[in-house]
This record gives sequence, structure tokens and C-alpha cells, in this order.
Amino acid sequence: MKPAVLAVAALMALGGCSDQIQLGNEWFADFETGDLSQWLKGGTIAGGQLLSANTSELTVVSSPTHGGQFAARSAIFAANKTSYARLYRWGNLPNDAYYKVWMWIPQRYTIGLYWNVFEFQGRTNPADPTSYQYLWSLDLEQASNGDMSWYLYDDQRSLKHTPPVAIVAPIGRWFLVEAFMHQATDNSGQVEFWIDGTLLVDVTGVSTVPTMWLSWNVGGSASNITEQPAEIFLDDAAITLTGPEK
Repeated sequence: MKPAVLAVAALMALGGCSDQIQLGNEWFADFETGDLSQWLKGGTIAGGQLLSANTSELTVVSSPTHGGQFAARSAIFAANKTSYARLYRWGNLPNDAYYKVWMWIPQRYTIGLYWNVFEFQGRTNPADPTSYQYLWSLDLEQASNGDMSWYLYDDQRSLKHTPPVAIVAPIGRWFLVEAFMHQATDNSGQVEFWIDGTLLVDVTGVSTVPTMWLSWNVGGSASNITEQPAEIFLDDAAITLTGPEK
């Protein structure tokens, strides 16, 4: 569906120590360090940022914020080329977990193909970074009335999942995106996505990962959006063992 952006990604180490909350397999980042360092952690679970060369920006800002003084801004320049600005957590993530992040979209954008803002990727060989595979992509597309509506793309099977009734992306306010992932290489897997507590899609009885190595990415990625740059703001991200929030 999308070009192999990770193969050419400019992987930038964040460095420094983190004030993130780390409780067992749970993790939380609120950007209140004033930088992106909360997304970095070594060991079996790592983090950082992915930026396309000269076509993206990933910064910490003081407005808008969901809570506290800071949030992150992902800005891409994708009028006629693939552009991405993403934060990630990857490695031996929990087999069953909820992935949450608050988002703010400042305006309606004109989307030519897709605008991916939340994605899971895997590896066919956990030890080989070049063996990555797109898995589950939460995307926005242009509805006939111009609204931006949500869908989930299953990259392993090239299937598009849409809700029975379209769910439109809120504009100019914070909203919560949540996903549940049960990692399974057999057909016992499950993924669920919610927008502000409303179930978007529930996929069960499928293989959700090729191996038990997972990457969670948030931030913009697209190849054809008219307005420049296409911005999305992020705050209060978490990997937890409970959910969804109501």
C-alpha cells in the first residue's frame, strides 16, 4: 500500500535520560520534559523518531497541549512525495496491550491517497531490521463531502476495514485514539481501534503479527496531501494493560 519508508528512514537517536513512567510492561509519555526523550528506552523495548529527509518536522510545542505545558508536533510536506514524521516504540512489546495517544488535527486537509497517523509494523525476522512488514495502519481518507474519515488497513492481507457508519476525524480539538493488540502468529489474534471511546473496528480470528516483534508508530505519513504542511499534534501517549478509556 505504501512505499518502504523505513528502509530509507533517517533514524535519529534522541539521547539523554527519560522521565517516562515505566511500570512493568506499561509505559507513559507526556512530553513534560520539554523534548522527545520520553520515547527513548533501551533494552528489549526501544524508541525514537523517524523523519523523511528534508520533508518533515517533529518538534515539541507549547500549544496546543492536551495537559501540561508541552505536546509534540508532526508536520509533513507530502504534496507530491512520501513524507513522514513519526515517533515509535518497538521490540518485545506486551503480547496483549492497549496503545493510546491523544491527537489534535488543526484543519481539514485534502487527502489524495491516504494519511496514516497510527500504525503497527512487524518483522519476519526479529533480529533483522530489513525484514520489517507493515501490519495494521489507521488511516484517514477524503469522504465525498470533504470530511476526513477513518479506516483500518490490514497490510498483511491487503484488506480495508471501515466502520458501518463513517467516523469523522475531529478538527480543532483533542481526541483519543486507542488500539488493542493481541499478538498472535496463528489465527487467534485480535486488533481493535477506538476513536474517543467509540469502536471503529474489531478484527478477530486472524494472525496479527509475523513474529513476536512489534513496532508502534504515531505521527503523520502520506504521499499526497495538498495543504502544506499537514500537521498533527500528539500528547499523553501510553502503552497499558487496561482499556479502553470511556
